[in-house]
Amino acid sequence: MDAETQAFLDLTEAEIASWTAARTAERDLVPPAAALPGVLENLALLRSQAALVFAALGDRAGDAPEAFVP
Repeated sequence: MDAETQAFLDLTEAEIASWTAARTAERDLVPPAAALPGVLENLALLRSQAALVFAALGDRAGDAPEAFVP
């Protein structure tokens, strides 16, 4: 797993807002104030879902994905 992904997964609920502000500033993005609570909620959900996926992968988390073959 790369360092940025690990840093994202290590965020606490309280840190998501400041992390989001820093990331959007780095990219010259300004989310509308009315949308910001939803953005923060979605990022918190994404973080928890990603943590579940990486936990399920265990040691394989850093492996290259396999192509789906039906």
